Amino acid sequence: MATPIAHKGSLAGAKVQALTLLDLFLDGQTVEAAWDYFNDVQTTDMTYTPFITPDDKPAIWLNEGIMAQWRERMRPFYYDPSRYDTYLEQLGIEYPTIRTRPISEDALGGSVPNNH
Repeated sequence: MATPIAHKGSLAGAKVQALTLLDLFLDGQTVEAAWDYFNDVQTTDMTYTPFITPDDKPAIWLNEGIMAQWRERMRPFYYDPSRYDTYLEQLGIEYPTIRTRPISEDALGGSVPNNH
């Protein structure tokens, strides 16, 4: 997108993709038909075999040194269900995070991007 024509082309392509997805999401029949085709035609003779078995354990020993170094500094961020209903509440985050006013530069530490 180094030239104006390239920028216009990529913008036009993004609009086509976005509007196509909007059409698909608003028309429930197309998505349902696609899933039916995927399940009943494309993958009828396929069986998924995962590489990880139910008996495989996570490789936690790979991070032992890092965890030993940082565990104590992480403890204040562990979720405490006896004091808070949710982890977001513990962090002081109100959900949903819809803002009715713009965020000030002070709230972000002066790092608001200039998108003008």
